[in-house]
Amino acid sequence: MNRIFRLFIWFALGAGTAWAGSPLRVPVHFSITNDAGMGYEWFVVGSHPDVGSWNVTNAVKLVWSTGNVWWGDVGVQAGTALEYKFVKRLTAADQIGNAGNATWWPDGDNLQTNVPAEPAAPFSGKRIEFYSDLTNVSVVYSTLATAEFEATSAWHTVGMTLAGPGLRAGEGRHVAEGVGTEGEWLRFTFNGLRNGTNVWEGAWDGNDYWTPLDALIVRDRQVFNYIPPSNGVSASRIVTNYVGSSADHVTGRWVRVYLPRGYDENVGRRYPVVYMSDGENVFPPGGGYGCWHADTNADAEIKGGRMREAIIVGIPSSANRTVEYLPHMDIDPDGGGSVGRANFYADYLIHNVRPMVDVGFRTKNDRANTVHVGSSCGGLLSLYLGTWTNVFGRIGPMSGVYSTDFCPNFRSWLAAAAPHDLRIWQDVGNVGYELDIEGLSLYDDNFDMYGQLANFGYAPNADLRFMIGWNDDHNEAAWCRRLPYVFRFLLDVREEPNPLLDHALAVGVSANQLTFPVYAGTAYAVEWTDALTNGWTAATNWPRETSPWSNQTVDLPALAPSGGYFRVRGE
Repeated sequence: MNRIFRLFIWFALGAGTAWAGSPLRVPVHFSITNDAGMGYEWFVVGSHPDVGSWNVTNAVKLVWSTGNVWWGDVGVQAGTALEYKFVKRLTAADQIGNAGNATWWPDGDNLQTNVPAEPAAPFSGKRIEFYSDLTNVSVVYSTLATAEFEATSAWHTVGMTLAGPGLRAGEGRHVAEGVGTEGEWLRFTFNGLRNGTNVWEGAWDGNDYWTPLDALIVRDRQVFNYIPPSNGVSASRIVTNYVGSSADHVTGRWVRVYLPRGYDENVGRRYPVVYMSDGENVFPPGGGYGCWHADTNADAEIKGGRMREAIIVGIPSSANRTVEYLPHMDIDPDGGGSVGRANFYADYLIHNVRPMVDVGFRTKNDRANTVHVGSSCGGLLSLYLGTWTNVFGRIGPMSGVYSTDFCPNFRSWLAAAAPHDLRIWQDVGNVGYELDIEGLSLYDDNFDMYGQLANFGYAPNADLRFMIGWNDDHNEAAWCRRLPYVFRFLLDVREEPNPLLDHALAVGVSANQLTFPVYAGTAYAVEWTDALTNGWTAATNWPRETSPWSNQTVDLPALAPSGGYFRVRGE
């Protein structure tokens, strides 16, 4: 039987080793039965960063249930041999950051569990291409213990190979393979010669680069997971459009739209969209309360290879902000009996603002690529939009207002609906107005909401991330500091197709079987034809991959008993 195997693939999520470097987080069930006592709650902490690396201030809080059972499903890196203990802690705001606030159980040996591994990665280490006029280039790197820039282990130096010319005159394409550990975060910089002078070339801000990508190009001090245009990419920019309103009780307003680097050059690329409430504070100069600096935050994360290129839309609030952001089933306790109008605001956002963005710009507008981020009442709005509508698949409620004194009916509806089909970033500070804003403790209420979400089935590190902003108050400066973490979690750069991973292609035939790797974010099909001059027909296909990678095997005679030609296509 004559066969041709061709692979046309856009790869996705950076892969990792089966037992050490996987990006996949597997929910692990933890449970302890104990009456913690007034003010105390149980946490789990262990040997892996996903459960705090034995630092109790980073331990994962468990949820109480009837019978004094404290439990939680926590996402832990696939393939981890985990040791852990339970710790009882005071959760008061002035104690949560205290490393001495911990009673450990058990007293003796650590508890142990093995997290299921995923299939082995189809490659080892990372591939880095560096486009530069430097010669005799080396990459100096450290595999990070956690995703934080400062979490540096031993440093290593690898010489890069000059693989050919770059994309512009005088530029070389320097390549290093097998760098670090696949799937893990990497911190690195370059060293070489320029006109005989020894030069260190780091990122645009003078620091090292750090990214989780497994295949990447560094050019003009920016990280790419695709081949950048030969003439480089333009900087991000912000455009402003007026969007009228067809929604009752909601007025039209001027909306600002951030377009990421290279939007004009990369005419074939489409982008996820982040909608942000309180848009007057989102981009400089900001409003009366400060600025999130979402543009420069996104610039830094995108240039660093830590966030997907995305469009960001800032929708300003109105004089009726509290009522517009309040769920429609509740009444503003300070608004003279005003009923919440978040349903009308959702109507405006979905049927006026979103069409303007989708028509005017190149977007990916499915639910998985549509994000909403907001703070305070805007955080409540974000949770409402994610759960009440079917439009927003990823939400970032920051310092959300969830008090039963403010939105009791929404809380009741949410408990009954128990939605579990989102990715949620949730956070709150532990000082100032976060503890008492008009008589409400957002700190306590956010812990309560975290427990409710965990009861719905959300797993920390997998589809839920809860962060305490240490010494953060209720203001734009605090949300600006935390915004990079929000972007990294909701717009994980490893989850979009990465064509640079084609170095890992390995299609094999054994006993009339075709075996090939598949990567997250890509849909695959095995196609067949009886003659190369004829068209191709899909013989079998799979839905878009969601795990970092796996291997597929197909029985070719079963697909085409009479023989012919086959190819694998991914898109």
